[in-house]
Amino acid sequence: MSRFNQLFLFLSFFLDGCIFPFPTTVIFIAVSLISPSRSYYNAVISVVALVAGSIAGYALGHYLWLKPDGSFTQLAGYFFDHVPGFTILNYHYIQNLFLKWGNCIIIFSVILPLPYQAYSITAGVFDFNLVVFILLTIILYGLRFLLIAWLIIQFGEGVSIILQKNMRIIVLLIILVFLILLMIYLFGFHAS
Repeated sequence: MSRFNQLFLFLSFFLDGCIFPFPTTVIFIAVSLISPSRSYYNAVISVVALVAGSIAGYALGHYLWLKPDGSFTQLAGYFFDHVPGFTILNYHYIQNLFLKWGNCIIIFSVILPLPYQAYSITAGVFDFNLVVFILLTIILYGLRFLLIAWLIIQFGEGVSIILQKNMRIIVLLIILVFLILLMIYLFGFHAS
């Protein structure tokens, strides 16, 4: 039975990363509560599947929108021709905003209630740096699901109630710790 739980976990996270929204946190908790000792293993499976799905979503967005030479596809041309106000100039404006703020957008995707494929496809459409996208996904979602796994191991079924009530606060704290560590790394910490 455990093998099928992990397969279900993998498929739901993969699909959530690329084309179909799933309540992945709820699924992760449910599968991990079946066998709490496998929670860390489930976290790794979840993150690997989300990253694989995100790469597929990125590719979907990228190649539906841009040709290999960087020019627009027919689908993009259709949007430019038929969506009022959406022009090539507006696309480049939005792309520049996404490239400038993409790291923050991906960081906050951990707490926003939008399915992750919205971010992965958009990152592909706007040609966001794929390596940075993958690294942020691994780090942020790795921290998120490893923390949930640890909580499941420590508190068992009670963690489900705790997480449902406090998920946004917990994730905000994770992001805050991550940003503080990033700031220390980027700007250095010099004690006098």
